[in-house]
Amino acid sequence: MTEMTIEILKIKIDNQNKVIKELTIENEELYHQYNHLIIRNGKMLKRIDDFQTIIDDLHIRIEELQLINGNMLQLNDKLRRRNSLSLSVNEVHEQGLVKPELSDTIESEFDVDKLQDRWKNYPGQKGQNGPNLRKQVLMLIHLYTTSSLRAAELFNRAGVGGVTGARYVSMLKNFELIRYTGARKKGHYEITRTGMDFIEGAKISKSVLQTNSDSPLIHDESPAKVEKVNLHAINADHNDL
Repeated sequence: MTEMTIEILKIKIDNQNKVIKELTIENEELYHQYNHLIIRNGKMLKRIDDFQTIIDDLHIRIEELQLINGNMLQLNDKLRRRNSLSLSVNEVHEQGLVKPELSDTIESEFDVDKLQDRWKNYPGQKGQNGPNLRKQVLMLIHLYTTSSLRAAELFNRAGVGGVTGARYVSMLKNFELIRYTGARKKGHYEITRTGMDFIEGAKISKSVLQTNSDSPLIHDESPAKVEKVNLHAINADHNDL
């Protein structure tokens, strides 16, 4: 057994002190690294908060822009309605949206009021606003008198704006009265067989009524019988649908 002497004890104490110093130095280095990581973590959290604030501001800005865009579309639609949606065939002609000869053709060959009434009572058609229905009828008439029309030209002839016109043609397409043919940007609208039958029913009715009005028999009849003739023509029109 080794005898414990003062020299051996001093050597052990020196070794332990040396180990304690090394551990203390290592602990201080780890503590500095820990503090450095804490600082970096705080900076990262601050940057995350800054980015989140920027994202929130962008979301608010996007909502503001969407609101502004919606207000502009509503204002544009109101201006379009005020200037053109309530126009009759004569008013559309006066503003130069329809050529004079085409306007005369519409007035002479088509009973627009009759078509508007038929469209108002068309099966499945729920719209009741008179000016809107009239514009939709004008679209059908222009497509009937022309083989095909681009969207912009059709909207101009009917006196409606782009947003409103797109809504109208979508409704007419749903009832299969018109169809879109061709590419998305270069295509055109055409009237279908169903749409032609819809227009021709009122067109024939007007010709028959005009012929009967020239006959002396109609002039001699009482108002009650004239009303009966008109009701018969209306029933015939609904059968054509």
